[in-house]
Amino acid sequence: MPFKEDVMRLFIIIIIFISLASTAWAEGTAYEDTLSGKKCSEHHQQLNCQYKVGKDLEFSIDGIGMPDTAITFTRTKGLQGDYYASFGLMHGCIIIKHGEKSKLFFKDFAFVSPKNGKVYQTWQQCQAGY
Repeated sequence: MPFKEDVMRLFIIIIIFISLASTAWAEGTAYEDTLSGKKCSEHHQQLNCQYKVGKDLEFSIDGIGMPDTAITFTRTKGLQGDYYASFGLMHGCIIIKHGEKSKLFFKDFAFVSPKNGKVYQTWQQCQAGY
């Protein structure tokens, strides 16, 4: 019987390790996660980008750099999600933020420019549109 108990303990330890490791992998910086979830395409000479950040935030920018550029939020859980977004009127960029359950809540941000679709680490870089 001790063998069965040892195997069961090992199994439980492995399950705990996997769940902790997957939680750690899921939460990079806002910049890294936004950049890795960015996919762009051109259609009729118009640049469109979709962004999937974490598991809870999705948005798109259509007609990037055009006078009628549109930003559409297609998935968000707000503060309760792993990520959420807002728009900064002063600098004109989409602000990507960690949700309230994240250890990086209110400490780490990314910025996306509707002028060029690029992801930046600071609002100053985003506003300048490097």
